[in-house]
Amino acid sequence: MDIPLELSFHNVDPSDALKTAVKEHVGKLEQFHDHIIGCRVVIELPHKSQKASGNPPDVHIVLRVPGKEIVVSKELNHAGHKKSATDAYAVLDNAFAVAIGRLKDHRRISHGDVKYKNTEAL
Repeated sequence: MDIPLELSFHNVDPSDALKTAVKEHVGKLEQFHDHIIGCRVVIELPHKSQKASGNPPDVHIVLRVPGKEIVVSKELNHAGHKKSATDAYAVLDNAFAVAIGRLKDHRRISHGDVKYKNTEAL
């Protein structure tokens, strides 16, 4: 990466284990694209509460690659559906899985590996 990882915590106590998990995920991202310019990750609790176990954090990822900015936002607290993840690590895993998928899609498109349907009548 050209720009070092930017990692921010809002209303969440930063832990070394959570920082390490983010760094490992970012390392995996670099396997799927040959040139990542930068990555910003924000982990936040929109409403700080005393009962942390029922309040998983939101995770926001911004990846910068040549010609594109890929944004992933996992806001499970107010998404209007059942919470599929119950802790910060599960939400983080889910967000980075989506980021990997979008990065792969961008790479396929930029390398011309995507076939488009011809909409013109012959």
